[in-house]
Amino acid sequence: MKYKIFVSSVRREFEQERKFIKQEIENDYVLSNFFEVYLFEEESASGLAPEKLYSEEVINSDIYIGLIGSDYGSILESGISPTEWEYDLYNKTHNDALIYIKDVNYRDEKTKKFMEKIRTHSYKRFKDRYDLILLIKKSLVDFIDKNLRNHRAFDYEILSNSSCDDVDMEALDLFFNVLEYEPIEKIRDEKGLKNVLSTIHAGEYENGEFRLNTAGALFFAKDISKFNISHQVKMVRFFDEEGINTFEKAEYNLSILKLLKEAELFFNKTLVNISQIKSFKRKTMQQYPFEAIREALVNALAHRDYTITTASITFYIYNNRIEIRSPGRLVYPLTISELEENKPIHRNEAICNIFSKTKYMEHVGTGIKRMKDAMKAYGLNEPEFAENGLFFEVIFRSDNNYNKLNNRQKEFLRFVDKSEITIKEYMLMFDIVRNTATNDLNELVEENILEKTKKGKQIIYKKINNN
Repeated sequence: MKYKIFVSSVRREFEQERKFIKQEIENDYVLSNFFEVYLFEEESASGLAPEKLYSEEVINSDIYIGLIGSDYGSILESGISPTEWEYDLYNKTHNDALIYIKDVNYRDEKTKKFMEKIRTHSYKRFKDRYDLILLIKKSLVDFIDKNLRNHRAFDYEILSNSSCDDVDMEALDLFFNVLEYEPIEKIRDEKGLKNVLSTIHAGEYENGEFRLNTAGALFFAKDISKFNISHQVKMVRFFDEEGINTFEKAEYNLSILKLLKEAELFFNKTLVNISQIKSFKRKTMQQYPFEAIREALVNALAHRDYTITTASITFYIYNNRIEIRSPGRLVYPLTISELEENKPIHRNEAICNIFSKTKYMEHVGTGIKRMKDAMKAYGLNEPEFAENGLFFEVIFRSDNNYNKLNNRQKEFLRFVDKSEITIKEYMLMFDIVRNTATNDLNELVEENILEKTKKGKQIIYKKINNN
């Protein structure tokens, strides 16, 4: 994982310096392996308000570089400039901003006041962009020396307040239920729990005591919140296609394999089963193949940026699509066009290592292909992938035949417990006239979702058995 640098300044005054900083760091063989530079002007349209977008970028940056010259800049509604606002935002959670002041002949009064404010930080002066980049590179080398001397990746970090008492045996049983790596079972039977966790890199011994690491806690801890790890997943089922009317929602702070189990239950509970006639046999199937949805959720859990503490993974089900969003863009230099090239780049190696022992990720790097193949086998379009602001997003679109159903039909199929209904009952349920009710129900018969029978003189519409 690279450290993110946020460059803050009056853009029009420092346009060339901003580009030069990014270019020089990207072209430096050593620094480019550790740092990536964020420039707001290079951000593609994301649908987010500019203030919201760059506020999230500031908060989640590891290094803040502030450039001060002669011009204070435009004024926000808060009464200060974007540069000062970004500085304040960063300093709420950090105390190590890097400030560089350009030697100029004139400064406006607001800039002078801002300079008084930042004197609590050490700062350096520069004459031109070449002088500036030398100062920045020296500061970045110092940052590497300070932060990486004893560096561990986030998911390998040892949780010193953990022990085997924190392990949830139910979560461990779920792991063995999906295990696809036989040597682990032998270790469990012969050497016990601590050796299993150590072997799969879920923790290690520290001063003679076994401790979980972050990945181990995410998979096996009874109470992950004890370790202040952001891991929430939000699941919402909407009535509509716009995400306005909510039918059911849930928020989970469970361990990873329990989350996957709950996601499957939520999926099955809130979606409609569709029956199709194929080769003179009735086949009942969900709107989407859950193996594709689960693959996307596994990827979201495995590859999310857990250092972004202000956002959750979201699993949103709409009438015509499912959207799964995970905090964190693709790991540089991976791009969306390269996702299926089977050359995995992992943000969280320890988490992926544990997943790789299970049936959920037994062939590392093939998840995108499996998603696409599952959707094709269902006669659906391939999933869509996008980077949206700070998030990576996967979208699954449903079958056009299902999309043709009106909201009454969808509501009846999805949310009404009755397995059979009469025309009169359907009329009362939706407060509609007889012709409309009859048309709705007959269309569901034509789609092989209901079957039409007679009880004496009464017509009964039955939901086709899902078994």
